[in-house]
Amino acid sequence: MELCRVVLANQPRLLRGLLSRVLAKAPGLEVVSEQLDPSDLPSTVEQSKADWVIVSLWRDGEMPHSLEKLLEEHPSTCLLGMAADGSRARVRCPTAADTNLDGLSLADLLATLRSKDG
Repeated sequence: MELCRVVLANQPRLLRGLLSRVLAKAPGLEVVSEQLDPSDLPSTVEQSKADWVIVSLWRDGEMPHSLEKLLEEHPSTCLLGMAADGSRARVRCPTAADTNLDGLSLADLLATLRSKDG
């Protein structure tokens, strides 16, 4: 199984910490960075060759629009936006249509990350 590299850039800090610990134990996944400042994401993705960036969804369930350029500059990277309570997510990959994941389980999250294209 090819290793899938993940950058965590989501809030709140507690959810990011839980995800970091869970992903560290999950076969085939590696957390390569944790970012607090979204302006650092382009260089982090470039340096780490991240397959996924996990970010926070806005309260309306949308991805931050500032991340569109990140996808344009890094067409092999996908975004997974998570609700602050971890109950739902939205996947955006340059090569596929957006996917909404409601009632997100840990198994769903891991399977999505391992799929590399949402």
